[in-house]
Amino acid sequence: MKAREYEEVCAFFENSNGGEAEASMEAVRSRFPHISVDTLLAIDSQLHTRRLRLSHHKLRQPHLVQQYISRYVEGEDILKISSVYEINPCLLARIILEHLFGLTKHQITECLKDPGCLPEDIVKQVSEGICISSSSQSSELVSAGDMNISLQTRTCHISWERLHDDLYKCMDNDNATSPYIELIRRVTGIEYEAHLYRQLKELGISFQTENDLREAGFSKTPDVKLDVPIAVKGRVVNWIDSKASFGDEFNHKNQAELQFQRYVNRFGPGMVIYWFGFVEELDIHPDVLLLDDFPSKQDIYCLPSLCIEPIQYLKSKLDD
Repeated sequence: MKAREYEEVCAFFENSNGGEAEASMEAVRSRFPHISVDTLLAIDSQLHTRRLRLSHHKLRQPHLVQQYISRYVEGEDILKISSVYEINPCLLARIILEHLFGLTKHQITECLKDPGCLPEDIVKQVSEGICISSSSQSSELVSAGDMNISLQTRTCHISWERLHDDLYKCMDNDNATSPYIELIRRVTGIEYEAHLYRQLKELGISFQTENDLREAGFSKTPDVKLDVPIAVKGRVVNWIDSKASFGDEFNHKNQAELQFQRYVNRFGPGMVIYWFGFVEELDIHPDVLLLDDFPSKQDIYCLPSLCIEPIQYLKSKLDD
């Protein structure tokens, strides 16, 4: 994909960001019918993640956290709160678990993976009905978790059932930071690595996986190290890295390029496959070939293998 077209896709997504996710995707697909759905989804996901990183500190400002908690303890639906403040539901759940119940980051991560993993003391509190005062302009202060929040004297009731259901709501309705999404990304990456292994085996190309290299004592390794170099489209390839993402300037030039250079320094020239496409103008490194799919058999040249042992071959030549 050319850089200009990529910018058009990004702009279209940004302008459609206010609408429903499905409707926005349909509009983008209609505007760019020649681009695969997987590629469009990858671009949209990466843009959303980038926006989240940029706004993360703003969404955690103390006065906003106070408002989130105030509305939540007053009984407002957690998804409505996330919509009003344009904050991802799972990020809002993290803030509530941290500041309202005093959970650690590790505990919060485990709870979002499985709400049944709430610590026993929290389960006991909410099972009995935890009473928390709601925020106002009052000067009275009561500590909630690790944060001081202004409170009124009237109290609100948060039941175990509500907290449990709200965590599931957040997980089910968050298309960017939900543990479900993280699992999908991880599994997708593994599936494409497995696909790469199958392609190499079908061609009889001997290789070592990332796990093989780590067991041998290497660190920061590519997904595949070829035992014997191959040529792809006239370029020498010693290693291959699999990326189940779209290669744009941010995640390639600003992040991955240094990683690939380390591979070049250690193993020589190699190849990176961005399975969901990449910006063509980024393919400028003389020792790192960028592709959006496994190369065809016609584009690959493998060194011929000897039919006899090398030592025997040399001896036969000397005898001649």
